[in-house]
Parts: sequence; C-alpha cells; structure tokens
Amino acid sequence: MIKRLHSICLLLLIVEAAQAQQGPSNNTDTLSSIRNLNEVVVTGALGIKRSARELGAAAQLVSNEELNQGKVVNPVFGLASKVAGLRINMYDSKVDPQVKIVMRGSRSLNRGKNDPIYVVDGVPVPDISRLNPNDIESITVLKGANAAALYGSEGVNGALMITTRSGQKGRAVVKFSNTTTFSQVYLLPPAQTRYGQGTEGVYSPTMYESWGPLFDGSTRDLGGVLPDGTQPTQTYAAPSKDNRLDLFQTGITQQNDLSFSGGDDKSTYFLSLQHAAIKGIIPEDASRRTGARFNGSRRFGKLNTSYNINYIYFNRNTTPDGPWITAYQLPANFDYTGMKDWQTANSAANPLYFFTDQMKNPYFQIGNTRDRLAQQTLNGKVELDYQVTDWFKAIYRLGLYSISEETRSTAGKFEAPGRRNVVGSVDDGSRNFRRVNGDLILSFNKDFGKFSTRLLLGQNFRADYTKVNAVGAGNLTLPGLFNPGSRVGELNGNSGITEYRSVAGYGELTAGYNNFLFLTLTGRNDVVSVLSPENRSYFYPGVSASFVFHNVIPALKHSRALSFGKVFASWNKTGNVTLDPYNLNNAYSQINGFPFGNMVGFTPSSEYPNPNIEPEFVTSYEAGVQLSFLDNRLHFEGSYAYSDSKGQIFKANTSRAIGYNTAVVNAGRLTNNVIELSLNADVIRDRGRDIRWNIGGTFTHINNRVRELYEGLEQFPIFRQSYAVKGSAYPALLVSDYKRDPQGRVVVNATTGDPIQATAQSHLGTMVPPYQMGLHTMFSYKGISLRAQFDSRLGGWLYSEIAPRMFTAGTHPWTDDYDRKPFVFPNSVIEVSEGKYEPNTSKLTSGGGKSFWQQQGSVQYNTAAKSDFFKLRELAVNYSLPVSLLRRQQLVKDVNIGVVGTNLFIIRHKDNIYGDPEYLYNNTDGYLSFRQVPPYRTYGFNINVTF
Repeated sequence: MIKRLHSICLLLLIVEAAQAQQGPSNNTDTLSSIRNLNEVVVTGALGIKRSARELGAAAQLVSNEELNQGKVVNPVFGLASKVAGLRINMYDSKVDPQVKIVMRGSRSLNRGKNDPIYVVDGVPVPDISRLNPNDIESITVLKGANAAALYGSEGVNGALMITTRSGQKGRAVVKFSNTTTFSQVYLLPPAQTRYGQGTEGVYSPTMYESWGPLFDGSTRDLGGVLPDGTQPTQTYAAPSKDNRLDLFQTGITQQNDLSFSGGDDKSTYFLSLQHAAIKGIIPEDASRRTGARFNGSRRFGKLNTSYNINYIYFNRNTTPDGPWITAYQLPANFDYTGMKDWQTANSAANPLYFFTDQMKNPYFQIGNTRDRLAQQTLNGKVELDYQVTDWFKAIYRLGLYSISEETRSTAGKFEAPGRRNVVGSVDDGSRNFRRVNGDLILSFNKDFGKFSTRLLLGQNFRADYTKVNAVGAGNLTLPGLFNPGSRVGELNGNSGITEYRSVAGYGELTAGYNNFLFLTLTGRNDVVSVLSPENRSYFYPGVSASFVFHNVIPALKHSRALSFGKVFASWNKTGNVTLDPYNLNNAYSQINGFPFGNMVGFTPSSEYPNPNIEPEFVTSYEAGVQLSFLDNRLHFEGSYAYSDSKGQIFKANTSRAIGYNTAVVNAGRLTNNVIELSLNADVIRDRGRDIRWNIGGTFTHINNRVRELYEGLEQFPIFRQSYAVKGSAYPALLVSDYKRDPQGRVVVNATTGDPIQATAQSHLGTMVPPYQMGLHTMFSYKGISLRAQFDSRLGGWLYSEIAPRMFTAGTHPWTDDYDRKPFVFPNSVIEVSEGKYEPNTSKLTSGGGKSFWQQQGSVQYNTAAKSDFFKLRELAVNYSLPVSLLRRQQLVKDVNIGVVGTNLFIIRHKDNIYGDPEYLYNNTDGYLSFRQVPPYRTYGFNINVTF
C-alpha cells in the first residue's frame, strides 16, 4: 500500500507540474471525499454540525450527487460500496426489496439487531427506505460506537446522519427531473438442456421432472386430452434459448421529481413532490410511491426555528413465493408463452388441464395468489434554537415518525380434483407504529485565548407504540370472493399492542487548543423499559482525541506536498439492549384441547424469561490517520477499529427438566478487528481546459469472531446452515459433506461405488466476506461527465437451497454430466483398511438417475460455493447543455441529460452458478433461497431541468 501511495504521489507531482504552466483554473467541481479537510463540516451526533478537524473517530460524508449516481429509489442502495466498512445487502429483486445494512461487522448474535441508527435532520427514525433520495443533501456516516456515543444503544452499530435539503437566500429555484430505467433478469441458475420430462428414461406426458429420454426433436403429447377433444402437444427438442426467461418481463421504474426552494434574510423554504412507479420483472408485480416534503426555517430575533414534514404513500402488489421456484424445476423445453391464458376454460394453461398435477402453472400462481400492502408514513420535526447569550444556547427538538399499514394476502378458491384443488384463503392485517422522540440540549461555547470549549448537556426521551391486528380465513366458500365471513370453519387471527419507553441523560465536552488539538469526553445514562427495574438503568462513557499536525510540525508547515494531516483515536464503552418489549414476561397462551375438550386453558411459554438479563456491553477502540497531499488532490485515510461485545443476549437451549426449552441469557462474546483504507485522487485537474479525472477506492477487512458461547457450547445454530462457532469467524457455514481421506478425496463404498456421507458437518468458512472493496472513477470534460462505481467482496461462502430441488427435478447441470449412467466418482478413493486408501479407478456408482443425483443434492457441500464477486454496480454518463444555448431565454437555467445503468456485469467465483452472492435471506448473509426473485440489471435515462 505504501509503495502504491508513493507511486500515485509521484504521478500527481508530474501531472501538476505540467498543468501549472497552463495557468490558474476556475473549475470548482470537487468530490466531497477530497475537499480541503480544513473546511469540511459534517453532521455529528445529535445532528449538530461539527468541523471534521474535531472528530476523534472515522466519518465519511456522501453528497447528494454521489448518493444519486445510480438513480436509486431506496437511498440506502446509493451508499453501497462507497463507504469503507459499510456492507449493504439486498434480499431479492422484488418491486420493494428489503435491505440489510451492517457497519464494521456484527456486534450481536441476534442477526436482526446489527443495523446502525438512522437520524434524519437530528431525529432518530427506524427506517429510511421510503425517503426520496433527491430530498437528501448529504449523509454523514459515523462508523462506530465512538462517533455515535451520544445515541446510546442505538448508536452502538454506528449512525447514518441524513441531512435533507433546505432553501437558500436569494432567487427562488424550481427543479424538475425524470428518471426512467428498465430492468432485465439475469443470473438464473443454469439448467441442463439434453433431457426432458419423464421417469427413468421413459417419456411421460404428465411428469414435470426431467428424468425422461434425450431430446430428439419429435412432437409428443403434453398432458391429457382437453374437453373439446384436443390433445396438446409439444416439440421435444432442446431450446435455442433459456425458456425460463419468458416467465419474466422487462421491469420499468419511473421517478418524477419536482421541487421549489428559496428564502430571504429571515426564512427559507424547500418543497418537493415525488412519484415513483415500478413495474416488476414478475408479471403483475408493481409498486408506487407518492411523497411530499416541506422543510422550512424562520428566525425571530434570538430564536431560530426549523420544521419539516414528510408524507409518503406507498402501495405494493406482488406474488409471493412460487412461480420462479416452479420454473427452476420444469423441463428445458417447457413453453411459458403458451401458459398465460389460464382463465380460459378449454386451455392447456387452465389449472384443471395443466399437464401435471404435481406443479401449478406459474401464471396461475402469479394471477391467483397475491400480497398487497398500502402504507402511509408521516415523519416530521419541530426544532427551537434560542441563543441566550453569545456563548450559550438552548435547543429543543421534537420528532414524530408514524406508519400506518394495511395488508391483504389472498389465494383464490379453485375447485378441482386432488392436488389441483385450491381451497382459497384471505388474510387481512393492519399495523400502526408511532415513535415520538424529544431532545433538550444545552450548548455552551466559550474560548479562552487559544483554548476553545464546547459543552453539551442533554436529555432524551423516546416512546414507541405499535398495534397490530390480523384476521383471516383458510377455507373460502366462493371463488373470487375474499371475505373472511364467507368461509368454512373458524376464523384465525391475532391482536397485540406493544409499547417501549426510554429516557436518557447525556453530556459531551470538547476542548480544543489552537484549532489543532482536540479532546472530547462523552457520557450517557439510559433507562429502558424492556429490562427488569434493577437492571434497566446503565451508564457508559467515551473519550476521543484528534491532532491536526500539518500546520504544527515545523518540517511540514510549509510543505508543498502535504496539505492536511490528522491523527485520531477513541475509546468507548456502550450498553446494547437487543430485547424486544415483553421478552422478559412469562407469557401464557391458549392451547386447543387443554386441559380437555373445549374448556379454556392456558400454558406458559417454553422460553424462560430471565429477569436478571443485563445489557450487552460493547467496548470499542479506534485509531486512524487522514492525509491530504498536493493542494488536496490526493486524500488518504486509514483506520483500525476494535470492538468487544460481551454478555450477548440470546436464546440458549436448556434442559427440559426445568420446564423450559430455551432461556434468555447473558452469555457469549463477539470481537471485531477492522481495517479500513480509502484513497481518492484527482489524477488530472486542469481548470483551464475544464477537464478532470478522479479515481479512488475503499478497502475493508473485517475479522468478526466468536470468542465465547453459553456454558461451554462449541457452536450455536443461527439459521439453518449458519452457525456461531467458538473461535471462528462469524457467521460460519457448516454443511453435510462426504467422508474424505486426509488429502480431501471422497471415500466411496467399495461395493456400490457411491460416495459415503460423513457423520460430522464440514466447516467451510464465514458467510460474510471479510474483504470488501469499492472502486470509483469520474471523468469530466466541459459539460460531459462519466462516473462508474465498482464493488468487490472476497473470502466468503454461500449456500444455495435452490440446487437440491433442481437435483431432484433433474434440471441441475450435474445430472447431465455422465449421460445418466454409472460412472467413476471423480477424485475418489476406496478405504481398503482402516486409515488406508487407494484411488478408485474402476468402481462405478450404483446408477446415474434420479435416486443417485437426488442423494448428491442432499449433500450440502455440493450446493455451497465461494461467494467472491466483482461487479460494475453503477455507471452514469451525463451531459449539461452549454450556458450559451440557454442565454437567449430567461426561463430555463440549466438542463442535464444522461444515461444510467446498474449491475451491468458481475464476475463470480467459478463454483457459484446459483445467483448474486450479495443477496441474502431471512437476515442471513450468504444464503440463497428459491424464495428470492432472481437478480436483474438496469439501464435507462434521466433528465434534470432547473428553472
């Protein structure tokens, strides 16, 4: 790394010397990451602006331009691979994909409790996925608990500090933009294309599995005779393309934005409107988001007021799991295009006459089974800032975040014999969530000669309220009527109210000397409602320091090479509570038939609610350096962070003799060793010719390890193949495997020739890639700019639950490798005596058909792969019309047009044939599920007009 940095410095010196002869430049276009660090102001904890010089912990500022480079609908995706230490994963490619975001590795064994805190204009909120990215001015990423210490437990995983746009003094500005992108599915798991439907090599017109004979180009019957006497047929031939692609359509995303902003000496305003519509890659899947935001401020003498309100209406209509799972298992020659008219009575697509009763027509699944969501989000704040004296001001900030949701899941009743019958169901639900958050902050700023001081004293309260209702019926009486009252049998449903309360007091003292040496002390005490009274109050301190040395050390003070230099370090101990409300209550539930007959009886939970649970405590250390060279043309930042999470709160298995199956315990320990490096350079910066080329990248290595588990446990299951293994990277992938000799060769049965399955699981490695890299480049010439963002993650493993079903169905490529005949298992040995092995050169397997390959599909090692990847995440080309073209009129001030693409290519490990390694399932990294909609790539265009 040092040699590479030296080479870049030398190159920039040569380029700068050549450009210096061409005169001064007027180009002011600079990336936020390489601005003069003497002047950068970031949004720190509590939403208070701070000079970057003061921060004793790593932070990164992402501008609106960088965030919206890929024209994303969800602003979180705009951060992917742009911030060192930040990992973002999608769940799938639905029209409203879930997202998981983790900063510097997991600190909790509870895989759903590792998200950073989201703070919008100083107010913590539970989610930012519905925010309009165009409303965001910038995002300051506070990477560790040290930087976000004043947020307590919620800040233990770092913080995303979102600042939304505001109006500026001067002429009113009106902006309009449109982005239209198109999505196409790719990275489907490959399937064999030599064998068609049937069993044991014999064709069957009603069998969906591909264990039939070789494709021969003949015309064969498909399914049974239709009511009108027609016999459907199909061409029994290998397709010239992947027919499964016909199930998917081209998705379309359209975003329209309109904003108004302005202000005067006393007030400012910003009003924005957005409509975003998505047509999914699955037919009939769609979502729409309509939002409005108003931000304002007004000064009344010493009182400054700011206020904002954001309303978002979102609706979604999707099909649940099913159609694409079916597609992975149908024969390669299956004609999807002829299966769309499933509602036609005399059609082979009709569920009554679909060629098999073991699978359903994918289009019937799409049209007959739907999930709907209608959601309203209201988010706002009021802030009063009173300047009591020139050195003391009081701030009161009150925020509200409210969500109202209505859901409906339906499966249409379809009367048919046997497995073709669908009884019909409807499930209606509602969820209302409200969070009120308030802060009273007293801020004292006083300088004493060369010494500067700032003291913050504050009090916070948070109140969450959630109410859920659900009612449904599982056996409807009439097709097309989704009314829970029209049913056979009893209703199902539930209702619940959940409340959470917390209060806290906190303080922060920052002392500076001569604007180059800073020391910050923090402390916070929380009282939370989810713990027992004797444990619910806890205190945690922190300390950080920064030293800006480039203007202090005489040898560097007048250096032409070094523009800025800073070292920083911090220590922090934070309490972390991952419990949900009422987890420590011994809840009773009603059990059918208990104590007998129809009498009402209740039984306690099988989980022991340990009243002695205390917070997890995370101790964090961090140290780093920031350097800028050559008039801020080259910026380097490196940091090392360590966190130690003790007393993990998780559910451990217990002896049933005590009356419980599990217990909530404080046990276990996770550590994180994190190295982060970032480099940004203006390789060319010629203002005279209005040309600039910037390159940069980030590198992160995270060593996330399990140090201890409960009462001597060596491993603890997290989700299916995902485990916490003592002494190993977290989470670990444990899979069933073959029995192997010391050289790793597969041991086969000396009689049958079939591989022998091992009794113990194999530990392949971590499911979270420990190495993460982001690369970006930006080239601009006059009004043309090109931006590209690359992403790479290395060193992890993934598991696919798609593959076993394909093995069973005969569509997996391996089932075609040996012409479905017995073969010598590759790289195999025979155990001739205990511990002695000889290569197997002649013993054939017992077969090569369904029973053999289905058994291989059940060996999980065969469906695991390295998750390494390198992808072009974003590509954007933009052109701004010359000012000379707009001078003749007064209406339009600026026009920018461009094209954009995302996920345009990916390079994966050769063993990964299953999908995008970035996807996850059920909060589990490295887990590819057949329930996920396949990945897609996008391309499109955008236009921005300023009036």
